[in-house]
Amino acid sequence: MFQRIVVGYDDSPGARAALTMALDLASVHRAALTIVAVEEYLPHYGPVVGEIEDERSIGEQTCRRWLATAAETAEQRGIAVRAELRAGQAARELATAAADHDADLLVLGRSGHSGIWGRFMGSTAEKAARHAGCSVLVAHDGVEKAGQR
Repeated sequence: MFQRIVVGYDDSPGARAALTMALDLASVHRAALTIVAVEEYLPHYGPVVGEIEDERSIGEQTCRRWLATAAETAEQRGIAVRAELRAGQAARELATAAADHDADLLVLGRSGHSGIWGRFMGSTAEKAARHAGCSVLVAHDGVEKAGQR
C-alpha cells in the first residue's frame, strides 16, 4: 500500500510518536522512509547584527542532532532511512518534501515545538495536511494536555 513514506521530525513527543508509526508502517509495507527535520531559520524577535547567522547555526546543529537520533532509532529496528534537513516554514517544507519524494504518506506528530503560537495560527500538522499531495497520518503523542480532550 505505501511505498514511500516521509516523516517530519523535531524530537518532540508528537514527532517521536510519528517516527514510531512511520517505522512500523515502513517495516510492514517494506517502504522507503525519509525523515525530514525543518530548520525554521528566522528568529522570532527583532535580530541584532550577527544574530541571524547565530540562530541559523544553532538551528542547523539542533536539526542535525534530531536527525541523528531518529536515524539511530531506525537503525536499531533494522530499517534503512534517508535523513534530510530543510530550511524554511515547517508545514510548507514538509508538504514539499512529500511531493519531492513522491511520497504515498506523510506522517506528522500532533504536537511539536510550536507551543501557544500553534494554538492561534494552527499547528504545523494541520497546515501541512492541507497542502500535502498525499495521505497524511497525524500521530497522537499520548500525552494528555490540561483542558484538552
